[in-house]
Amino acid sequence: MSAHCPSCGQPALALWKKAFLSPLAPVPCESCDIELKVTWAAYLRAISMGSILFLLAYLLLETDSLMQYAGFGMGFIVMLIGQVYFMPLEPVVDHSNNDSVDG
Repeated sequence: MSAHCPSCGQPALALWKKAFLSPLAPVPCESCDIELKVTWAAYLRAISMGSILFLLAYLLLETDSLMQYAGFGMGFIVMLIGQVYFMPLEPVVDHSNNDSVDG
């Protein structure tokens, strides 16, 4: 399985690569070589539920217990699922080629 490019509609990158994508660095589409990015808003929405699970495990469960570690693991898994299935890719818009005149 793979994530699809919003520009060409073809497979852009493997889902395991999308799981580790961040807003800090764009990646090229494997089909059309357009640069794809993830916005901070989409990234934070995608990892929010997993982050809440992680935080609840930290705050509510006994420190260094097996249940707390299981909660951390579940939070991490939910974060990855959010990134893979609920985080949209967007093409990078290059504004450096605009011919604007400052008045």
